[in-house]
Amino acid sequence: MRRFTKGFGLLALGAALTSSSCVDNDSSFFIYGVMDITHSQCIAKPDSSASLIPEGTLDRRFADGYQAAFLVGSHLTQRGSREKLRTETARLSITGAHITLYGTQGAVIEFDTPATGLVNPASSTDPGLAAVFARLVRYDDMAKLGVDGQMIARIKIIGTTLGGQDIESAVFDYPIKLCTGCLIVYPPDALGPEGLCDQVSDSANTSDNPICFFGQDTYFPCSVCQATDDACLDPNQLGNMP
Repeated sequence: MRRFTKGFGLLALGAALTSSSCVDNDSSFFIYGVMDITHSQCIAKPDSSASLIPEGTLDRRFADGYQAAFLVGSHLTQRGSREKLRTETARLSITGAHITLYGTQGAVIEFDTPATGLVNPASSTDPGLAAVFARLVRYDDMAKLGVDGQMIARIKIIGTTLGGQDIESAVFDYPIKLCTGCLIVYPPDALGPEGLCDQVSDSANTSDNPICFFGQDTYFPCSVCQATDDACLDPNQLGNMP
């Protein structure tokens, strides 16, 4: 930390600048990870036992970007008091996220993205939890991220306490596998005599393993898109894709 040693005026100036900017609060506000919401029927449930995804998968053939459901935690302690008629100021309102993408061939893309959520204060030693949705990869970003392979999304979530203090979370790095056509599968019962995906398949029923965001993280049968995409109808088309 830089210290000012040339008088009270500079100390006051430094304090003013610090108070007006966003505070990095790595220990008080943090990201647990990206929740696997396919196990909860696409509902993000903020719970300490929530299933997390260690690495995302983005199929650029079918996705329009990458959307993540973050499990975030806050160790900000309660400040409200009914007895003293003091309102709660440590509740945290999420206002957005800052994203930095590191592509497979050196590309770096930075942007701010909308994000919303409300994080309650910690209770005793247990942090307050919330689910926060944010788009990590936009549609126009996908072509700029390089060849298929592993990229990194670096996330910092931004919020404001009800007491008016701006707070940034600790940085969270999330690896994402970029691919082209890797999430589509061709069940044998979906393939007709000519090898085309033109049959009704039992695997088309995704109620037990729902597709929350098409083209990311979850495998899907060819029958769900065979009418709209040649690669879904004909497995041979995958080898011809750019």
